[in-house]
Amino acid sequence: MPALVLCEISRKQDYIFGNNKLRENRGASIIIEYITEELPRSLNKGYEKSLIYNGGGNSLYKFDDIVKAKEFIKDISEIVLEDYPGVQLFMTCEEYNDKDERVIDVVDRIYHKLNVKKNRRVNSGLQVSFGIESICESSGLPASFKCDMDGKDRLVCEEVYIKIENSYKDSSKFKKLIPEGYEPIREFRDLATEKNYLAIVHIDGNQMGRKFMKLKDYIKYDYGDYSRANEEYLKSLRKFSDSVKKAYEDAFRKMTYTIEKNRENLERYTKIKDNRFPVIPIIVAGDDVTYATNGKIGIESARIFLEHLNENPIEIYNGEKIKLNACAGIAIAGISRPFFNTYRLAEDLCRNAKMRLSKEYPGKDYSLIDWHVEQGDLLGNISEIRKKYYNTLDGFSLCMRPLYINNKDENCWSSYENFLTAFNDITDKRIYEDKIARNKIKALRDVLKRGKKDTEIYLKTNNIEDYFSGFRNKASEYCFSGNSCLYYDAVEIVDYFLKL
Repeated sequence: MPALVLCEISRKQDYIFGNNKLRENRGASIIIEYITEELPRSLNKGYEKSLIYNGGGNSLYKFDDIVKAKEFIKDISEIVLEDYPGVQLFMTCEEYNDKDERVIDVVDRIYHKLNVKKNRRVNSGLQVSFGIESICESSGLPASFKCDMDGKDRLVCEEVYIKIENSYKDSSKFKKLIPEGYEPIREFRDLATEKNYLAIVHIDGNQMGRKFMKLKDYIKYDYGDYSRANEEYLKSLRKFSDSVKKAYEDAFRKMTYTIEKNRENLERYTKIKDNRFPVIPIIVAGDDVTYATNGKIGIESARIFLEHLNENPIEIYNGEKIKLNACAGIAIAGISRPFFNTYRLAEDLCRNAKMRLSKEYPGKDYSLIDWHVEQGDLLGNISEIRKKYYNTLDGFSLCMRPLYINNKDENCWSSYENFLTAFNDITDKRIYEDKIARNKIKALRDVLKRGKKDTEIYLKTNNIEDYFSGFRNKASEYCFSGNSCLYYDAVEIVDYFLKL
């Protein structure tokens, strides 16, 4: 009887983003990409022919019998255990009767089986140090290797050493995502020339589980032999999974090519003229995408990605197409800040955008974007930060974000389009007409926090009240409308935003 094998690298974010060193982050990402995409092929046993889909951290394989399935598990797990310490690989298999069982039920069963396996993970205690060894500065474990880093000897543990060694390899996938002619960036400081701010962008697909469930509805099971319908489903699943992966990679390429077109505008803020392209892919796994970029283009790069993703529908089954949407979280922070904390913030922002969508438009699908500039003085998740620090003294909300990218509902005023209108109001007039001095915009940020009445007095005193009229579908009264401020997002981000 045939058997399915499900593989998952657990806690890959912890493995990749464990410290603030790009070499180790990049090396860890390349290792995960190799294990999930290249390792089965490298064994020359034809395992790649059994692949059903690969993406988002999971891989599903189908084998002719349970013996071959267990051989595959043994071959892969042995190599990972021996060569890649720190990687948490979970694998499980499920045998089924192809004629009498629906494979869609078997897939559900094997996912449940894997989750049970992960939840039963045994936390074993072991002595990792006798207190006399040198300690790895990245992991805190005993150091067993010496690396030459920027002309200095660095003592590291085996896990970190292997990450660093792999960081010098060229990822074939990542290389294709960046325009040709640029040298790979080895340090985060190469992303910027001033203020040393970077942006970590985390993008996650919307309702992907629902879309894969929809695929199941197309498969018709008649009583009797299920084998033909099972084969049809697995083929469709592989095709749809490949299309999703390609759509996200195409959106990434579109984004980087757009940045390339803005090369002249970026020379002041990045090292692009020194052949350092200001984008570092870190995770590109199906609908799960994370990359680092220059702090000034983090928001716009995510906007371009989401727009291109939505503009190119993919086939789900037999000619029927669906549009893809995703949410993006952009954490803008100093290069010296702990990288893992910045990534967690980006992940939290992405989750916050998804929560807004589910609350305001349940059952519908739009792309949203949310961001935060980390100044190092605010603690808590993004909901706690916004609740505590992003309200005026008289009770108005300072934020419009998260913002909708492609929601055409006339009543939707919290849109990226309106944010750009606000940004233009405080920048274009100042730059081209020289009517609003920069220091007035800077001061406006603190005035807005005090509330509507103080803002009214400030705008009238400086004779600039006519420059904040609001949006096409949301009029402004001294920068406010209803219980929200329409201009704080633009004022706060003015030093960390560059239109592409």
